[in-house]
Amino acid sequence: QQQQFVFMPQPQFQPQPQPQPQPQPQAQPQQQQQLAKTDDHTWHYCAKQWHECVCPGTLRWGSGKTWLLREKKDGEKEIKVKCDIKEFPDILPRDDSKHCECTEVPTTFGGRLMLAGAGANATWRIVDSPAAGALEKGGKLAWVLCAAQWQDCACPGHIRWGNTDNWMHLAPKVGVREAVVKCSIEVLPDVAPGDDAKHCDCLVDTTSAFAREVNPGFLAAADLASLSQQADGDLIGAATSSSAAPPSGPQGGSFGGPSTGEDPSSAAPGERALDQATLASLMRAWVHPRFKQTYDRWYNASGWIPRAFVNYFAGPTGGRIANMTEELVKSVHEFSSEPIVVVHFGFAAPADWNPRRYPRLILLQAAPIPSSAGRSFNFNKFRAMLLSRALVGVELDSDQFVAPDVDRVFARTQAEVTEDYPMPILPAHFMDWGPTHRGPGGVGAELWKRYCPEMQEGHCRWQTQRWGHAHPTWTFWATPFIGRWLRRNFRDETLPASEGKAELRIVYVTEDEDLLNVGTWEEGGTKQWCKFDLPHPEIFDVFLEEERQGAEAGARLRCDKGLCGDIVPDKRYHPNGVPKVFYTAHHAVDTEQTRNYVQRIGALVRSGKSLPPPVLFKREFYMDGDDLRRAYPNITCLLDAERRDGFRQRRSHAGLDRDFGEGALVETG
Repeated sequence: QQQQFVFMPQPQFQPQPQPQPQPQPQAQPQQQQQLAKTDDHTWHYCAKQWHECVCPGTLRWGSGKTWLLREKKDGEKEIKVKCDIKEFPDILPRDDSKHCECTEVPTTFGGRLMLAGAGANATWRIVDSPAAGALEKGGKLAWVLCAAQWQDCACPGHIRWGNTDNWMHLAPKVGVREAVVKCSIEVLPDVAPGDDAKHCDCLVDTTSAFAREVNPGFLAAADLASLSQQADGDLIGAATSSSAAPPSGPQGGSFGGPSTGEDPSSAAPGERALDQATLASLMRAWVHPRFKQTYDRWYNASGWIPRAFVNYFAGPTGGRIANMTEELVKSVHEFSSEPIVVVHFGFAAPADWNPRRYPRLILLQAAPIPSSAGRSFNFNKFRAMLLSRALVGVELDSDQFVAPDVDRVFARTQAEVTEDYPMPILPAHFMDWGPTHRGPGGVGAELWKRYCPEMQEGHCRWQTQRWGHAHPTWTFWATPFIGRWLRRNFRDETLPASEGKAELRIVYVTEDEDLLNVGTWEEGGTKQWCKFDLPHPEIFDVFLEEERQGAEAGARLRCDKGLCGDIVPDKRYHPNGVPKVFYTAHHAVDTEQTRNYVQRIGALVRSGKSLPPPVLFKREFYMDGDDLRRAYPNITCLLDAERRDGFRQRRSHAGLDRDFGEGALVETG
């Protein structure tokens, strides 16, 4: 039997036709007679173009106000059809938003959703949208952003996925307290094809205990005045132009636009610029109530912390990223005496983190970058570096863990990032990325047109150092640099062409690592760390070999088995290779593996056995930078204990009037 279609084009004004004799109506199949009441239906997204839809009700194909309708044939339980122009007429040529919708909750979305979302381990189910009356509920219920696209949303109530008028609705399965869903077209249907601002919202009861756990930055973005004002009691201030640095440090607007008159380097904003109100909202932070006492213990009266590791993340309790971050926090408590400031840009912080378990953890919360901004989540690294207000900071990603002696990095950072060198220092990358590699910059990326116009490896005349890995260290002298380059991206500024350099629109510098390198090259940075962020945890195996345990301190040990080689050399900056330094491991994405390494290292430390010296170069271990330089005087990267440059910047301010020099800790009041 041939399928029946009804074409419903968008209404247009037409001249009134003259009355004509009407033929007698012919009998029509039942399926077509019922299609006049389409406006009475609630439509559920089923599948995007080129994907299969299994619909137990009436199906429609199209987009906007233009649709073809199809009903089930007699005796048919569901319509199973591929939503494409081979199965249906192309009623909207060149419109990629065409898709299928169904009057009932579909059995499957693109043949994929039931496998991803409705399996035995799923915590959510597909539901109808909540009724308008339920949303009113005396004004107690409100939609609050839960997660941007590609992130996880954990919500105890109703979830909607999509944007604007295109939504799919989910809820926790029966008997499940909280639904956790990855807000991604890898799991959910693409309800708004081509829209990069798709996201998940959570329906929050503003009178509930859960609402008090929601990140205040999310509540403020949802315009929930009463709740956000209540949370403002824990607002620790904003990294504005007036608070960009300590009173005796660099002054001026590191993040504000030219309207403040504070930064003459500001260029005109482009069409993708974030407005000034959004920029201001992104530089507010709240200390989580559970960690207020820890914050008060470590931060001084001016709101600065002397030294701190800084991390950023977003993710629900028990999620992959939260678990990785927690293992990082554990390693800091195991092998460091310094605090770690974690800035959470997610919906609700992990519920089981508390000062009893982690006495040197300070948990801050801040609003997410709006999905509509079209910026990478990783630009939150810059925000975390500013919002943490660390006088000396070491950034750690969630997929890292630290090892003994990592605290040495603070003293050397303090000596190197000064008024004369006011920019962060990055460790050398394990790859010498250039214009012909598929590295972070990308093949033919816009940044290379400015810094390497010849597009030849090793001949990039405006590149001032090797590509650095985005694990920066900094002091307060570098905060204007951090804010300036974040501002240039968020305001869509363009670096003008000059001295043979092509112009560069900074919004085309799409990731944190790219932007840190561009800023360093543009401002003539030349300092780079040896590889203290080892590329993989398994490199630590050569550090834990049994025959090296219990070695005498300072003994020269060789590495002849395992991953003993140096980080690859490059022609221009590190022609002899880059030493490995066993302070941190990167790519620690397997939490069980991370836990194992931290436990093994910790057991050795507690046993009283001496670990091997932490520096490995040319298959031999060295105690520190001084020891290495005695053997290799021309080493080209930075290490601790190499020299002291008398970093004595005096600050006269309450609680900050101690000398800040030669390895001294800045003491709080």
